[in-house]
Amino acid sequence: MRRTTTIAALILCLAGAGVGQEFAPSVRFLGDLRLRAEVDARDFDLSTRANTYTVLRTRFGLEASPAENIRVYVMARDSRSFGTEFDATGAFNTISDMKNLDLHQGYVEIGKFLSDGLTIRLGRQELSYSNERMIGAAQWSNIGRVFDGGLLRLGLDAVSVDLFGMNVAEVQTYPSAATPASTAYIPDNGQYFFGLYTQWKNLGSHKLDLYVLYQGRQLQTSSGFLDFQRVTGGGYAKGTLDAFLYEAEAAYQGGERGAADIAAYTLTGLVGYSFTGSPLAEVAAGYEYLSGTPAGEADYRAFDPPFATAHKFHGFMDYFTSIPSHTGGLGLTDVLGRVNFKISENLSAALWYHHFQLAQESAGENLLGDEIDVTAKFQYAKPLAFDVGVASFLPGPLMRSRFGGADVGLWGYVATTVTF
Repeated sequence: MRRTTTIAALILCLAGAGVGQEFAPSVRFLGDLRLRAEVDARDFDLSTRANTYTVLRTRFGLEASPAENIRVYVMARDSRSFGTEFDATGAFNTISDMKNLDLHQGYVEIGKFLSDGLTIRLGRQELSYSNERMIGAAQWSNIGRVFDGGLLRLGLDAVSVDLFGMNVAEVQTYPSAATPASTAYIPDNGQYFFGLYTQWKNLGSHKLDLYVLYQGRQLQTSSGFLDFQRVTGGGYAKGTLDAFLYEAEAAYQGGERGAADIAAYTLTGLVGYSFTGSPLAEVAAGYEYLSGTPAGEADYRAFDPPFATAHKFHGFMDYFTSIPSHTGGLGLTDVLGRVNFKISENLSAALWYHHFQLAQESAGENLLGDEIDVTAKFQYAKPLAFDVGVASFLPGPLMRSRFGGADVGLWGYVATTVTF
């Protein structure tokens, strides 16, 4: 009897241990809310009053793990400007609905897919690599950038390899039912984005990324020539050597743009020095070059960052967020200086200076102007931060001609962000 009791107790203990090791499904809620007010006098005409805007972005979602190595992520987003609700008559109305709600992200991620170290992610998702000079989530935007498609990630000891394919523009409409009209073939003139992105590990305080990106559109406006197909290949490096820091990126683009061949490149570099035990945290200087197409050139030589978060790099006033259209395909050079301050544990600030020129002259001129940006951030609590920024732009001849004004351009913002 005593032996039977002992065996039964042992069985119950083993069963309890087995239950304790079973996977427990989980769900957590998350989101963020950002409110930003802006004062905009970027027209280079101080005789006119500044425009003012207040924008609100609210995101709420959930992350669920219904089974081991399976993760589901869903996030909804509402983006709006204050006071822009209209009723059916076109009049402003505080009980109208602009229906700004959309799915920001929605994907399933499977870890250890077929083998250890292999992860697959399918659905609508953000893509963000290195410093986002080539591919970024554009978080400054009141909407943000997402892609529809799939990503396969192989994690090895020495390198992480991402292979992704995204549908950027779909022209074939999904039919609600099979009818002669709905099933008739529509030429696939959409646009696709494929990439191979590698991030090398075990480099100590240094980081190295190498990538190959492909963008293609099937439309043939001119017979025999695709409107657009382009390959971007390059590398990104960042690191520290004691108190010194550096960051560099180089990329080349080749392909076809209608009947013209693409041959474009970019080079960028930054060096700096970090201080310890001082409100002056860091000083840095850098240079960026994006090639442009000279007058009379048959090839297309304007470098076009595929999906960059341009607000981070070409001045916070956003005169040059859409390259090459904002520079007329003539490229861009940027000589920059940056000073970061760590005033207290919760308060930081930064000063930026940019000297902009076209890479190729326009009517014998290439000076765009000079921009100074000052920003500060106060981390009130872990989930709550306040940001403020002011900026000025002294226009050169090209910007004066483009905007029809010769005064200094001014802009500023105040933002509140809560993350949960």
